[in-house]
Amino acid sequence: MRHSPNDQHFPRAHLWLLIPFAISVFGFYFTYWSRFNEVPFRQHAHGLSATAWYVLLILQPWLYHNKPISYHKKAGFIALFFAGAVVFSALQVIPFQIVSTDAHMSSVLRYGLSFYDLGALAGFSFSVLMAMLNSRETPKHARWMISTAFWALQPAFVRLVFFTLLIANGGNPPVEFLNVIYICLAITAFPLLIMIFLDFRKEKKVYAAYACALLGTSIFTLLIQVFGTAQWWIDWCNNVLGKGM
Repeated sequence: MRHSPNDQHFPRAHLWLLIPFAISVFGFYFTYWSRFNEVPFRQHAHGLSATAWYVLLILQPWLYHNKPISYHKKAGFIALFFAGAVVFSALQVIPFQIVSTDAHMSSVLRYGLSFYDLGALAGFSFSVLMAMLNSRETPKHARWMISTAFWALQPAFVRLVFFTLLIANGGNPPVEFLNVIYICLAITAFPLLIMIFLDFRKEKKVYAAYACALLGTSIFTLLIQVFGTAQWWIDWCNNVLGKGM
């Protein structure tokens, strides 16, 4: 059984989701795709599982509107497996960030971004869990699934903007990495604000999925510098995350 043509739950979501997917691919081009044969297995596990998750995220709304619902459900089970792989592999990658030798990664950024990454990973996991718990309520389920893209969008967008500035200015970007992070936060928050506004205008309600993604990514980003200079957090990273290297 296919859904009725009158079912208007995000009929073009698969097209809109191509935008964050493209940003993610190009954003990680210089740190992953261009070095595909050089990076260790842990990065392949994370990069390929995240790519597979994104592909399924894009495919799911198309299946919902164009194929029997059984296709959508089966793809959902596969997506859940890849979501788990994304989380597990990220936990293998994050510890190595604190020993990064990137010239543009100060100590503050290494520890601060580790905090952001762990927070975003928790937000992503929570969104996936809520999507599964609300699988029978399409409006909520769809929004929780869409919100997962925004937890991963910020790191990719920051890399895309920073490396573009780096190349365009001969290796001397006119904006510091931390300021690029703040700028990208403002840009990526904009579509979330629009979706929240459209929901409120149409249904007079704010869905928790978008609100959580907006508040979570904003708070975690604004606390990067705070945690990057907090000695207790630095010690925790070295003592706990450092053991995973």
